[in-house]
Amino acid sequence: MSDEGDGADAPTQAPENGAGDGGAAATRASTARVTATARPVGGEEIRRQVERAVRLQSAGKVEEALAAYRAVLARDSYIPAAWINLGVLLRRTGRMAAAVACLKRGVALKPYDGSAWSNLGNALRAAGRYEEAVRAHGRALELTSGSAQLHYNMALAQRDVGYLEEALHAFRRAEMLGYAKPELTWDRALTYLLQGDFANGFEQYEARWSLPEAARRQFDCPVWEGEGDLDGPLLVWAEQGFGDTLQFCRYLPSLKARGIERLIVEVQGPIARLLQETPAFEGVTVVARGAPLPKAAAHAPLLSLPRVLGTTLETIPAGTPYLTRPAAIPARRAPVDVLNVGLCWAGKPSHRNDRNRSVGAGAFMALFDLPGARFQSLQKGPGARQIAEHGLEALVEDVGSGLKDFAETTAAIEALDLVITVDTSIAHLAGAMGKEVWVVLPYAPDWRWMLHRDDSPWYPSMTLYRQTSPGDWDEVFARVRGALAGRISDKLRARA
Repeated sequence: MSDEGDGADAPTQAPENGAGDGGAAATRASTARVTATARPVGGEEIRRQVERAVRLQSAGKVEEALAAYRAVLARDSYIPAAWINLGVLLRRTGRMAAAVACLKRGVALKPYDGSAWSNLGNALRAAGRYEEAVRAHGRALELTSGSAQLHYNMALAQRDVGYLEEALHAFRRAEMLGYAKPELTWDRALTYLLQGDFANGFEQYEARWSLPEAARRQFDCPVWEGEGDLDGPLLVWAEQGFGDTLQFCRYLPSLKARGIERLIVEVQGPIARLLQETPAFEGVTVVARGAPLPKAAAHAPLLSLPRVLGTTLETIPAGTPYLTRPAAIPARRAPVDVLNVGLCWAGKPSHRNDRNRSVGAGAFMALFDLPGARFQSLQKGPGARQIAEHGLEALVEDVGSGLKDFAETTAAIEALDLVITVDTSIAHLAGAMGKEVWVVLPYAPDWRWMLHRDDSPWYPSMTLYRQTSPGDWDEVFARVRGALAGRISDKLRARA
C-alpha cells in the first residue's frame, strides 16, 4: 500500500478528493460557484462553456474537461476558475509542472481565495516542491483558517518536509474542525511511524481498512488479537506488496513463543517457495495466494502483527538473516578479484510513489566507470529493458530477467558483496538475508525508513543514502560513488 498522501483539492474549485495514501479519487464540482467566479467577458456563451467544462469534470470525463477548459481560456484567459480547475485536472493526470503553472495563473487572478492556494499547495507537493507547498498551504490557512480540509492538506505538506510535530498538530486541528474522512487517521498513523512512535503508529495503521483500496479479506473465523489458546491453526495472510511481505514475515517465527503451535501463512506466489524452504519457517504451512487454504481457528493480516505483538522501536525483531537461499537452489559462483555489486533502479511502475522512489538506470551511470567492480542487474519487469536502451550491456550483466522467483533471487544476492537499490523489494530481501545493502531514498521517504538516520532499525546490514534536497539524485549518487570507490579499494587491498 502506498504511503504518499494525495491531499484533497478544495471543493470550491472542482476538487479531486484524494483518499489519503493512494485512494481512488472522485471528482466533484460546484457549477454555481465556478460560474460565479467567471468574468462576464464573453457573455453567456463563455459562461455556458465554463459550466459545461465543470459538468464534464464532475462526470469524470477528464480529457474532455481538459479540452473544454483550454477552449474557455483560449477565448478569455482571465477566468480564474478555468485556470484553477485545469490545474487540478493536470495534477490528477500527472502533469505536475503544467498543473503548478496553471494554478499560479489562477491564484494571480484570485489571490484572496484560500481554496485556490490550497490547490496550488497540493500541486507543488506533487511536483516535489515541498517547502513551496508548505508556504502555499500557509497562505491558504491565513485566508480560510476554519477549513478542516485545508488543515489536512497542510499536515501532508509539513510531513513531507519533516515537520512531524507540526503535521500531527495540523491533523488534530483538521479533526477538531470536522474532517472525518478515514484518510486522516491513516495519514496520521504514517506520521507517527515515520517519527518512530510505533505504539500510536501501528494502532492507527488499522485505519487502512477504511480506505477504498484496502478491502479486508473475509474468512469464516475471527480476527486474532494475540490470544494463545486457539483450538486450531492461525492463518496469517499477506496483504500488500512483495516488500511488505519480506519485511514483516520476520514476525512469523516469534508467534510460536505466543503459544501458536500451528501456523498457516498465505503469501504471494513468487515468495511462497522461499518461505517454504527457509529453515526459519520450518513447521509453518506456507500457501501461495490462490491455492486452497486449510481451515483455521483465527486469522490475522500480516501487517497487523506489529500492533498485536506490541512492537516498539526498541523491540523490532531485527535478527538477520531470517531469509536464506533454499538448499535446493545451487549456489552461484562469483569472481573474487573484483567487488560484485547488485543493482536495482526501479520499483513497480504502478506504485503511487514510484515517480519519487525509482531513479532509472541512468542515475546509476555515475558508478559504472569505477574499475574493480562487476555490476549485475537484479532488475525485473520493464526496468530491465533500460540496460539495452542505455547501451549498458558491457557494463551491467542482466541477471534479474532470468530469475523466476524470490527463492532464485536469494542465490543471486548471496553471491554478491554489495547491493545498491532503490526502495523496493530487493532492498528488503537483501536486508533480510543480512547482505550489505545501500538504499537510495527520496527526500520524503516511506514511513519505514524514518528520518534523520543513515541506518535502519529493521535491517542491521543496511545503509540509507537520502536526498538532501527534493529530486536531487546527482548528489546522492556522488556520495554513493565515493563510498563505493572506498569499498572497491578495501576489496582489492584484501586480495593483495
